[in-house]
Amino acid sequence: MKFPFVVIPELTDRQLWRYHNHINSDASGWHRRWTESIWRRHQHPSNARLSGWLSPADQKRRILHFYDEYGVADRAFVLRNAYLWMHVSLPEEHIDEYEAVIRTGLSEGNWQADGTETARGLRQERFRLGDLTLRLARCQHHPEDEKRGRRQPPGYHNLELWLMTNDYHLPDGWDERPWKVFFEVGLRKALTRGTPTIITPEQIADHLPAQLELGCGPSIAAGIPHLSSLHRIYGVSLLDYGFIFRAAQDGLLSVVRSPETKYAEMTGIYRACALAEGTPFYEVIDDLMKRELLVGKIITNNFDCLCADRGLPEISLRRYDWGPYYPHVQYDPRARSLLVVGVHADRRLIQMRARQQNLRVVFVDPERYVAPDGRVISYPVEAPQTEDFFVRATAEEALPRLHRALEKYTQPQ
Repeated sequence: MKFPFVVIPELTDRQLWRYHNHINSDASGWHRRWTESIWRRHQHPSNARLSGWLSPADQKRRILHFYDEYGVADRAFVLRNAYLWMHVSLPEEHIDEYEAVIRTGLSEGNWQADGTETARGLRQERFRLGDLTLRLARCQHHPEDEKRGRRQPPGYHNLELWLMTNDYHLPDGWDERPWKVFFEVGLRKALTRGTPTIITPEQIADHLPAQLELGCGPSIAAGIPHLSSLHRIYGVSLLDYGFIFRAAQDGLLSVVRSPETKYAEMTGIYRACALAEGTPFYEVIDDLMKRELLVGKIITNNFDCLCADRGLPEISLRRYDWGPYYPHVQYDPRARSLLVVGVHADRRLIQMRARQQNLRVVFVDPERYVAPDGRVISYPVEAPQTEDFFVRATAEEALPRLHRALEKYTQPQ
C-alpha cells in the first residue's frame, strides 16, 4: 500500500483554490487539512435499547480514533498520512472472533511480520505492508482500566489495533485523547423530547435575526454523503443505530484484508467535499447574512467548505481541544434565535445554552434521510423542547420559501 494515497488524481484550478484557501486553513478554528473523530460505544442502562445492556455484567465497549492528514501532491488531492486506532473490550469468545478476522486479513492482505514491541503497557505485534504499519495487542486487564481501579467482568478480554503510515508522528498526547473522552466526558445526558410548535418556513421570519447552527442536510443536497455513512464505514453502528460489538458486523475490519479498497471508501466523503458545488440554499444564506437577518458565525459540524467558498464566517465544532461538548461558542448579541438546520450530531449543548441565554430555538429538519441502499430512514431530532419551534422540511425546501416571503414583504407596495 502506497502513501500518499491518491483521492482525486487531478484537481481543477477552482478545486486547487478551494484546497489552498479553505482546506489548508484553520480559519474556522479547526484546520481542515487534518481530520479527527473519536467514537465510543459501550453498554449502559441508559442506552440499553441500542447497546443490548441487560445487567451490570454487560460492559462491552468499542472505541475508535482516527487522525488523518490530507494534502496536495502536484495537482492530486491525497491522503498524506493516516492514523487509526480501535479498541474492543468484549467477552473472550467475541475477542477470539475479532482476532481471527484480523489475522485472516493479515494473511490474505500479504502483511509481513515485523517483530514485537511493548508500548503503553501492552505487548504489540507489528506488521508491515508497503507504507503502512499495523500493530495488534491483546490483554485480559487493560492498563487504562487498571490505573483507574476499574475491572471488567470475569471472562472479558481486550483487543487493540493500530494502523498508521510509517513514521507518522502524532501530536503529543494524541493516543490518550480517546481514553480521556471515554472516562472523563462520560455519557451525554439527553433531554426528554418536548412538543415544539410546528410552523411554516415563512414563519421563521418572526424569529429573525438568528444565528445559524448548520448540520449536514444542505451538504447532502450538494452530493456529499450523509455523515451517518461514516458510522457504517467505520463500524460504529448499524442502520437502526444499534451498536456494533461483533466482528461479523464490523465493516472496519476489511481494512486489514484490503486496505486500498477500504481507504478509497474511508476517503469518499472528503473526495465529495473537494468536488462539491454550492446549491441555492447557500445563495439564500449568503443573502440573509448580507442583510443581517442571519448574524454571527455559522456554527457547524460540516467540513465541506461550501460556506467558506462564499466567504461566510464559520466556527467549527469538530474539535476535541475544547473539553466536553464545546463550551466556548459565543452567540451574537444581535440574535433573537438560534436557527438549527439539519443537526443530529452530539453538539446539542449549543441549543441548550442558547435557551439559557433566552434565544428561541427554531429547528428545520425533515426528520428522515435516504440510506445508501435507497431506504428512507426515520431520523428524529433528539430533544426539541416544548418552547421551541419546528419546521418539518429540508433546508433546500424551507430556506428558499423563507427567502421568497422576505422578498415579497420588503418589496414596495
